[in-house]
Amino acid sequence: MINSTTTRAMGEASVVATEPRLRHDVFVADVRGVSLAFEVYHLREQLFAYVGGVDGRFADCAFAAKARTTGGSGGVAATTLLGTEVSARASTDCARRLALRSGKSIVVSVNLPAGAEALQDEAEKILIRHLRETHAIEGDVRELERALGAM
Repeated sequence: MINSTTTRAMGEASVVATEPRLRHDVFVADVRGVSLAFEVYHLREQLFAYVGGVDGRFADCAFAAKARTTGGSGGVAATTLLGTEVSARASTDCARRLALRSGKSIVVSVNLPAGAEALQDEAEKILIRHLRETHAIEGDVRELERALGAM
């Protein structure tokens, strides 16, 4: 997909191709017999990711961004956008990890099917692998997977 802009110079019109500002990926992965849907919107400095059942339930959502403190070191600021702090814990934790590693603003909605909560680690690994393969996250995917394994 190529976006275009029109510029006018001295009565002439020309079209200049620019990079797309939005990319949208959708895929389904089978995780231990459970079909999980993944949807990712790639923006220039932000990612929106949905991980959930194929029913598309959207009940929890969280935002995280890398923050700088006055001392120059950074952390991650995260908040729940939809749902309660307890119910959106999976979304908040995932957003925090992705923001820390990617440096981007992250909006994540983790809505696993009832009874499939134990699949969160594997679902997040699939999401991270996809983000790495699509160059949305730079760096070593093994480092992220090690961080997940320590949860």
